[in-house]
Amino acid sequence: MYVTLMFHLYASLYALVDDSKEGLNAFRIWREHFSGEEAAIAAVEQQIAPFKSDLRLFRNRLGYHGSRTRSHEAKGWDLFANASGSAIWNAMVNLKGLGATLLAKELAERKSDAEEVAWCRARIDSIADHARQKTAA
Repeated sequence: MYVTLMFHLYASLYALVDDSKEGLNAFRIWREHFSGEEAAIAAVEQQIAPFKSDLRLFRNRLGYHGSRTRSHEAKGWDLFANASGSAIWNAMVNLKGLGATLLAKELAERKSDAEEVAWCRARIDSIADHARQKTAA
């Protein structure tokens, strides 16, 4: 069960950052809607960049689409040779955290809740700092 769930999470991560024209790309959507948060968006995007290509192959050959031959799916396993599970997990946590906090900040702004906006601002900055630290490591 654990392996199946992790396969789904890795494949879903790529689905959220797929930069093809037809793909859902959280970074592109966030830039359009939260233009003032470019620094935080870019920090999380840079954290994912080193293994994005391997995530695509994993998703296409193992995660969602599967493969008819072991030789075809073999390239999908490169993700695990080229990136640690903790690096990918940390990127997932930051992607999820940034998305949730951007939405929370917008809701707080609509309610004119200055205290909540300030909390969200600090959280966004913290996520961006964490992403930069993980990217530099």
